[in-house]
Amino acid sequence: MVFRDTASERASSVQDYQATCADFISDISKDYKDWVDRYQLNANESAGRKEGIDSIALTTSDWIFKYGLNIKKVDIIMNDGINKMAEYTAGYPFDYEITVGSAKRFIAQHAQKIALTVTAVPRQGRMIRIGDYQKGQVFLISSENEVRYTASNESFVGGDILNDMVVLEPTLCKSGDVVSITIVVEEIEDSYVTEKRGYTTLILLA
Repeated sequence: MVFRDTASERASSVQDYQATCADFISDISKDYKDWVDRYQLNANESAGRKEGIDSIALTTSDWIFKYGLNIKKVDIIMNDGINKMAEYTAGYPFDYEITVGSAKRFIAQHAQKIALTVTAVPRQGRMIRIGDYQKGQVFLISSENEVRYTASNESFVGGDILNDMVVLEPTLCKSGDVVSITIVVEEIEDSYVTEKRGYTTLILLA
């Protein structure tokens, strides 16, 4: 999901745009929590998803003010937060996580090769693999400057467990840039995709 409107054109300053987008993140987080209620989940699952949405909204707003030093950076951080809240709203029917070292979701890393460890475990009787974000696009990557990636072909085939790395190469980026990446994994049963979920990570290049 990518949010676009004319707010950036109307903003009188970066600070004004930061405030506008932080307010938008707060407002849309309430809509996502309303969607969680519509799913009529058990109390623990519902509370967990809502807590995740609130945490993402708070951290996204914090990053907007700290690291959104121009309109483009604010947009990247805001849209990253929207994607994360949507992911928490949908939940994960299977185990899925992406880490850089011990960090996840919001990461500070030097502007060099960045190895994202992708781990996912399907439900019994199913297989798991990395899938395309959309037709013709493997990952959703947002950055001010070009970011290249490498991933093993085996990760896209399917297996009993997924434990691999996607390596980002931000060679054209500089300190202070932010990079958002969404990686989708697919759960497969009898050669058919039964579920697919995205996992979005925001990286601040130090």
